[in-house]
Amino acid sequence: MAELSLWLDYYDDIYSDFDSRHYLKRRISEDFLHELHVAVKYKKERATDLVLLLPQEKRDESSEKIIINSLKEFFTDQFRNYNDKFKKKLNTGIILLLTGLVIMAINSFISFRGVHSFPTTIVKIILEPAGWFLLWLSFDFLFYDLREIRKDKDFFNGLSEMNIHFKSA
Repeated sequence: MAELSLWLDYYDDIYSDFDSRHYLKRRISEDFLHELHVAVKYKKERATDLVLLLPQEKRDESSEKIIINSLKEFFTDQFRNYNDKFKKKLNTGIILLLTGLVIMAINSFISFRGVHSFPTTIVKIILEPAGWFLLWLSFDFLFYDLREIRKDKDFFNGLSEMNIHFKSA
């Protein structure tokens, strides 16, 4: 059972300094998320527990329960958001790929038929770059954009599955 540990000076280290709401509604700090990214990145094995270390005199069990629920909800929501983005990008990439292939097939059919009139030449001139553009754009979506979204999706999926604990340091 591997654990991921982060040292906190107080509970507010988890949340944005600019958000003064209660722990249940506060935004998670970008610094905290960055530190989680770094900690997960350099962890050799998959962590099953997130342990947040605090000085004993600053711990409050009732606040910790609220914070644990808040973090779990945040991580799960972020995972769902990135999962939805991933599916949308995948679908868009596939649609662009298929559209590009259909356009290229139509262009090839026009060339194969050997019709050489002014209107078919204009259509051919328009279809050829459009087909290539859509094909390359779909590859961009499918190979580059999805990779970045998958990283974030997997990161938040891992965090949403972790057990979160507070311990005295």
